[in-house]
Amino acid sequence: MNTTEFAAYINKATSPLKGSIPTVKTYKLSVKERYNGISILDFYCKAMPHISKEIWKEKIESGILTVNGKSVTTDQIVKVGEITQHFTEPQTEPDINTNIKLIEWNVDFIIINKPAPLPMHSGGRFDKNTLVEILSDAFPNENFKLVHRIDANTTGIVVIAKNSTTANKIIAQFKDQSVQKEYLALVEGIINKDSFNLYDSISKTLTPSGGRKISDDGKEANTEIRILKRFQKNNQTLLSVIPHSGRTNQIRIHLANIGHPIVGDKGYKDPAYFKNNPLTYEDDRLFLHAWKISFSHKNKKLSFVADIPKKFDNHYFLL
Repeated sequence: MNTTEFAAYINKATSPLKGSIPTVKTYKLSVKERYNGISILDFYCKAMPHISKEIWKEKIESGILTVNGKSVTTDQIVKVGEITQHFTEPQTEPDINTNIKLIEWNVDFIIINKPAPLPMHSGGRFDKNTLVEILSDAFPNENFKLVHRIDANTTGIVVIAKNSTTANKIIAQFKDQSVQKEYLALVEGIINKDSFNLYDSISKTLTPSGGRKISDDGKEANTEIRILKRFQKNNQTLLSVIPHSGRTNQIRIHLANIGHPIVGDKGYKDPAYFKNNPLTYEDDRLFLHAWKISFSHKNKKLSFVADIPKKFDNHYFLL
């Protein structure tokens, strides 16, 4: 499979995008321990606070929202383990960037350069407009398996196994942190240190918006930072970033926490943003790129590089 053939398959699978066709969507949400014993209305208001109480009330009263398949009243008490469900009017999913580039295709895995915005898999507002769905539609005879993930708004390298044996071996390397990853990040402000590490722990549970945050009782995280270039005129700094642990949103959270959020990352710069806006930005605004990766396969050390997006054109000329 060469890059031209790959592009043709992707183009055919995304013309039109399945998620752009109006479809009724069904959402299921299980009741977690922390919500046990409250009303169904309060449950949805707490679990999904970005949607108004009036909307949930209307869904419950019209029978669109059910518990264990049965209609309920707004004061119905929910119990841990119960399954709630509701559906929408026919709607389309947000637009995505389908400019997926092939870096490597072999018998055991493929390496792609993922564009943004493009979620890896279904979740939230996205069901069909995802990388997994596009690859499945483009190559129905392949048995692709995700071995890691990057954010919908992060561009760059994604490794996808073509069989369970390869998937398990590469996943094991991610778990023992022997995979070497390097990101390119442009951040707000001038960082004076030439290199340093960030060690703040990342929360185990999701925030109401679906993101993460710094938490003393969270999972340990280690992010290595090296300065590539300081842009005094723009008050920005270009970084090489190596995450030595793979926590969700780790790089974005660590950099925002020290007062140097990634350029374009409104939500982690101002957490209030996510209260009224989705976690996935609608455009390619985030200056974070999964640039390089190295891992072992069949007793060989393999390294791959993803071309840097054009949005970085004025910043990476020194590389």
